[in-house]
Amino acid sequence: MTETLYDLAKKSKEDSNALETIVKLFEPKLKKSLSLTEQKERDDLSQELKYKLVSVIKKYDVDSTPGFWELKEQMMNEDSFVKGCGH
Repeated sequence: MTETLYDLAKKSKEDSNALETIVKLFEPKLKKSLSLTEQKERDDLSQELKYKLVSVIKKYDVDSTPGFWELKEQMMNEDSFVKGCGH
């Protein structure tokens, strides 16, 4: 069974294997981005990006992420606010 990114993010709070799996999932994007930098900078930058990724995952609260309907409601409220301001 393949786990979703959401499931892995939730598990990563207690399971280092889930955290490692997420980092591996982002590896192709990291490599692609690193190809735009100088060769001599890539190893250090790779470590920094992975550190930042792990840090963000650890801090991210998946339970506070709004569902589709909540997000739609928030966007509609923001849109109404902007129209009401005359913008």
